[in-house]
Amino acid sequence: MKRQHLVSLINDLLKEQLKGITSINDNELLTGYNPLEKIMGKLFWWVAVPFNGQDVWCQLRCPNATQIEQCGDMSNIVIEKYEGLKEGESPKYDYDEIIQIRNYHEELCKLVFNVPTFDQIASLVGDNDFLISAKRKELQELRDKYEANKEGMSKTEQDIIETQMRTIELQIGFILPDDTMSFVAQWAMGNDISDIKKITKENFLRAASLARLHRKAPSDYLSGVFTDFNKHEIDTYAAMVLDEHLEEHKALQESQYNWIGRGSKKTSSLLPKRNGGQ
Repeated sequence: MKRQHLVSLINDLLKEQLKGITSINDNELLTGYNPLEKIMGKLFWWVAVPFNGQDVWCQLRCPNATQIEQCGDMSNIVIEKYEGLKEGESPKYDYDEIIQIRNYHEELCKLVFNVPTFDQIASLVGDNDFLISAKRKELQELRDKYEANKEGMSKTEQDIIETQMRTIELQIGFILPDDTMSFVAQWAMGNDISDIKKITKENFLRAASLARLHRKAPSDYLSGVFTDFNKHEIDTYAAMVLDEHLEEHKALQESQYNWIGRGSKKTSSLLPKRNGGQ
């Protein structure tokens, strides 16, 4: 009996710790706009975080909207990037956009990592890291090759080497692996529990139109499970969608007016002229 009691106790403790891997508490998810901490039930969670594909248990902190906004000017909402993509395709970003996203993710990691802290992780990575050292050597070799031969290279060859150099610069320019930063960013913004990714452009337009009509915020007309940071995102993006819609509508009206005007002039020239004002 004692052994069974001990096993039961261990299982209960393990379940308590494993709850952090899903980032959801046992209670029904709160609807509306709430701090991530309130939705999840507590401030700190033990979570299995991937580091180059290897899961490591870390204690993460639930950030609030103010803290997230201080990490940079970024949003979950990138609907345009997904328009026209086939199923399974990922949106493409240019080099500057990638750098901006990585910087934002890194700031979120600094905010969210509690045990170990971001600085503690950084102290373990440096010039002695074999992978980073090898990548730095590869980058220098590519730079030397590029400088020595770029005059005789075709534009295509130059583009290939420049892309290779930029890829390596991204790999060694940030302390944490890509999968770590991406995972922590998604977790910190509550994307695994929020309905923010389910909102369509049509939903935003309708919410913004109703908000303008009734002098309220677009977020007042979208229901679901959202974080307090999502409220800021929704209000900002919905206003942009409405402005874009009004500009397109205005341009369409002007185009129709111009076409009618040209058509009227053309038609009037075909009418028979009266003589003597009759």
